[in-house]
Amino acid sequence: MTKTSTLKQNAIVFLFPLVLVLTLVFLVNSNLYLANSSQLSTYITIDFIITIPLLYFLLIRKRHISNLTVAPILILCAVIASYTIPTANQGLLSLAKTWLIPIIEISILTFVILNVRKAIKQYKKTANTHIDFYSTLVSTCESMFPKTAARLVANEIALIYYGFFNFKKTTLQPNEYSNYKGSGILSTLGAIIFVVAIEMVTIHLLTAKWSVILAWILTGMSFYSAIQLFGIIRSVPKRPLCIHDNYLQLRFGILSDTNIPYEAIDRIELGNSSDFDKEKGTKTLSLLGELEHSNVAIHLKTLQQIHFLYGKPKSYTKLLLFVDDYQNFKSQVEVHLSK
Repeated sequence: MTKTSTLKQNAIVFLFPLVLVLTLVFLVNSNLYLANSSQLSTYITIDFIITIPLLYFLLIRKRHISNLTVAPILILCAVIASYTIPTANQGLLSLAKTWLIPIIEISILTFVILNVRKAIKQYKKTANTHIDFYSTLVSTCESMFPKTAARLVANEIALIYYGFFNFKKTTLQPNEYSNYKGSGILSTLGAIIFVVAIEMVTIHLLTAKWSVILAWILTGMSFYSAIQLFGIIRSVPKRPLCIHDNYLQLRFGILSDTNIPYEAIDRIELGNSSDFDKEKGTKTLSLLGELEHSNVAIHLKTLQQIHFLYGKPKSYTKLLLFVDDYQNFKSQVEVHLSK
């Protein structure tokens, strides 16, 4: 089957639910609904919450589309129904949003975690190296969701997992190196959380004088930012730098990661923050740029990409990073380069 025909068939999968949604929206705005709103609201709610997601599931069950995509379709239908059905007739819809949607979300989260554990157990049978939870989580999510959605789901789960659940100490393998003990960067990020907390209280009190709702929205955003930073801080010791046989695996917790094949490396040398040159494609593993305390510089022959927690990958031709045992790290990389 050609790619074009596959796209056409997948388009049909989304076309039928869309037509039903538009039909329901049109019906709610018709004279027929106005004359029988109390009776029709129940059936329209059932169509939004059950009929359309069920139809979508039946259309995708034999296609290469994850069954988990039913969940966002259900949530989207609930949102559209909230804006379509009059508030006075949303009794059944409110009940569904209170119980059904949270249950589905928790079920999906549990399903993802179980699949990640299964993947890790399977990987342990064939490898003796350090198991990276985040990489396994991303791979598992990509097998169940579209690529963009997979990253978002993996990121949210990883922030909670590293921030509040993973307390096991990481034992470094011979090919792994820590990158946080001597840099002070985790202390810097911790100080930023403290500043965010102060800013959160101050802005809340000031904004509440004009709008209580806006004040709580801004407070929620600040609280979420603090959770993100906390999750990143806790993930850094869990994701060390790795020297593999064919490439370098460099990362700063779940904030960033990049893999560099040895054939792309021109040279590796000791460096510092003064080597940072934004105009010449210099990047750092953290987002602190020239403020990051770096002691290793990797110069590249070709453009490489670094992936951050959110946003598009960034290209670079020189990477600055901090390594605790930087002398040994440099020596080991040069051994691979000499081969």
